[in-house]
Amino acid sequence: MIRPQALLQELVAIPSVSSMSNRPVVEWIQRFLEPLGWHSRLFCYDDEASVEKVNLVVSPQPMGEGRIEAELAIICHTDTVPFAAEWTDATALRERDGMLHGCGACDVKGFLACVLATAASVDAGGMKKRLCLVFTADEEVGCRGARFLLEADAIRARYAIVGEPTSLTPARAGKGYCLASIKVTGRAAHSAFPEAGRSAIFAAARLLREIEDLAVELMADRNDAFSPPWTTLNVGEIRGGTAKNVVPAECSFLLEWRPVPTQRPEVVLEQLLEVVRHFEEESRDGFKIQVEVLRMEGGFETRIDSAVIQAVLKETDSEVQTIAFGTEAPWLARMGAEAVVIGPGSMLTAHSPRECVPIAELEECVVILRRAIKQLCG
Repeated sequence: MIRPQALLQELVAIPSVSSMSNRPVVEWIQRFLEPLGWHSRLFCYDDEASVEKVNLVVSPQPMGEGRIEAELAIICHTDTVPFAAEWTDATALRERDGMLHGCGACDVKGFLACVLATAASVDAGGMKKRLCLVFTADEEVGCRGARFLLEADAIRARYAIVGEPTSLTPARAGKGYCLASIKVTGRAAHSAFPEAGRSAIFAAARLLREIEDLAVELMADRNDAFSPPWTTLNVGEIRGGTAKNVVPAECSFLLEWRPVPTQRPEVVLEQLLEVVRHFEEESRDGFKIQVEVLRMEGGFETRIDSAVIQAVLKETDSEVQTIAFGTEAPWLARMGAEAVVIGPGSMLTAHSPRECVPIAELEECVVILRRAIKQLCG
């Protein structure tokens, strides 16, 4: 049996930051699977920078043309976040105290290695129902690869296992992810004569207080499966002004919200627009406020008694969790799938030079995937 840690060493050595084409990783996967007799289809697109991106779908059975219908889809993205130049050995897998360290080790090349090791060990010819392995692009920059597959109507699945680091505890539900850019425009003036201008920064500060009040109001709509059990708001970036002695004419900030799956993601946007409308009416200072929606993605929620949840449990009474970070699971749910998120490693180490994955979890993940395939595909 092929050990996933051996595959992970080769996968980490292939840089696949989202700004790059992921074709080298996809071609490596194809070279691995083709001798096993698996069939593949490519779904390609160019990103906003005209960089080629590739989604790969493979199956033990021929897929023909048109939409692919699968009983089970196992989804794994192929891109990673950027790594700092100071992390000089980011693409050289290192073992230390039972952990494997490297860029993508847990997010999610560790899971990718487990999927490939599983594919090499299952009886593909004996499956009664179709299994598809789906390798996507651009998950780290908005799940663009999964979105492309949805918009192309490329695949539908009854069940989906989505790889993300959960320390192998299945996640049956996740919050959505939404992002908006808000721009406040006032009027510039010399700071010695502030009455001649309209400070966009002061106006943005007042608007942010009202958005903070909105965040408190959202706590009333609870989903106690989550912690925190409500839709959260965050302003992570703010920019404004041109010089210390100029009344700033512009101030912009990014507002994100993570809606619980029982709430429409548009609810916050509707309330935000009402806050903006009321602010403009009350200020009467000639400020203009523009709201541009950048992402609008709902969450997902799968019943705990779903076959796909039960298939990945270590024991029948094992823990099941919910997650607040973004995944491709909502996109698979929109493709008709009952989805679960699971994978080796912890998100607490991801996106940093601390990124690592336990060797024991890699090996256990293969066992879980083999069992799930047997239960769901026969």
